[in-house]
Amino acid sequence: MLSSVVAAVLSAAATASACVPPTEPLSSNIPEGFGIQIQNVSIPVIHNRYINLWSAGGGDQHLYLSPAGDSTFNLTLVNGVISRGIIHAVINGEYTADDNTTKMFMTQRGDPKAFFQPVYGCNPDTDAVQIELDFVSRASLPGGFICFRSASGERHEARYSPPGNT
Repeated sequence: MLSSVVAAVLSAAATASACVPPTEPLSSNIPEGFGIQIQNVSIPVIHNRYINLWSAGGGDQHLYLSPAGDSTFNLTLVNGVISRGIIHAVINGEYTADDNTTKMFMTQRGDPKAFFQPVYGCNPDTDAVQIELDFVSRASLPGGFICFRSASGERHEARYSPPGNT
């Protein structure tokens, strides 16, 4: 089953006593290391879990929700693309016709990149101002969303769902 990602939250989020997000746009570059926390209060099984990296061979790292994989808090955002050293977030491979989704993972290959835009938002649990990552596009194809679905062994993997998919 697919679970829509409401907000990917940087672990170094800004805080305030009452949530009034700033209106100025944020840069598509975040050079300081961060981790990504998924927030979706309507789906408790994924709410407040962090995205971890799972070594998949050939230098690729698959994206799973904690506790699966290795925790990572040294991601950066380079021109809207989540990066870690020489690898970056892409959407390609392991297409599943049953739910019309494609795996999002980290690689150094030239697969279609996943683009995000940092925006200010509000933490649903604390009402604090935070920085969120809005999904923008798969390469030059705008729209769609990033979701997490159940995988083997109680894991939840990152998937791309194209525009119009439900």
